[in-house]
Amino acid sequence: MDHSVVKARSEAVLSHIRGGVFVSCQGVAGQGTFGVGNPFHTPERLLLMAEAAYKGGAVGFRANSPENISLMKRTYPEMVMIGIWKQFMIGNDVYITTNMDAVDKIAACGVEIVAVDATDRVNAFGKRAWEIIPEIKQKYPLIQVMADISTFDEARHAVELGADIVATTLSGHTSYTRHLSGGCNFDLVREISGELGCFVICEGKIWSREDAKRAFDCGAGAIVVGTAITNPMLITKRIVDYCKE
Repeated sequence: MDHSVVKARSEAVLSHIRGGVFVSCQGVAGQGTFGVGNPFHTPERLLLMAEAAYKGGAVGFRANSPENISLMKRTYPEMVMIGIWKQFMIGNDVYITTNMDAVDKIAACGVEIVAVDATDRVNAFGKRAWEIIPEIKQKYPLIQVMADISTFDEARHAVELGADIVATTLSGHTSYTRHLSGGCNFDLVREISGELGCFVICEGKIWSREDAKRAFDCGAGAIVVGTAITNPMLITKRIVDYCKE
């Protein structure tokens, strides 16, 4: 495909989402940040979350699985979609869009962005997680690849491999960044933006308007907010636990 077409497409998508807020409309029953017992995990209920985010002015959604992605994209085709597919495998911590079969099914939903685990960890297929980036760029040059990373070195490697966007999604979620799990990693956003100059999305533990502003002040091009908007169960628990303390 003509390089100028690919570049124009990338610039158009990044320009559209710059300064915007994505809402992570996900719900994996019994796993992930939504926790055991979360009632908001069916496609129909997730679509209500998407409707609320749409009416609230979000620039797009981050959604998990072809079923949920396609439903939201059909309902709100103008919204930018970050598509992922979490496939949990026993004994392996790499689960965000780990193979091309998953990418193919997400791409078929008409997403603008595919997010992948781009950490320096070995996935269930015996490959480094970041190895999928050039495969996606070759097969789907018009889709933006978003690299979910946990460290600066992973971000740099992802950019070298062709990632269009770097996201701090996995900071605090890898064995070597557990000590950073207490809050949003603004320092990582600042370092990536300043040193690499790539489009950075701040994702993870954004709880307030002040957090959102700080993320942009640190150089984020856009932000993704999940639990603080879409998980009433954990929002309630967070407040109750604080009051008990």
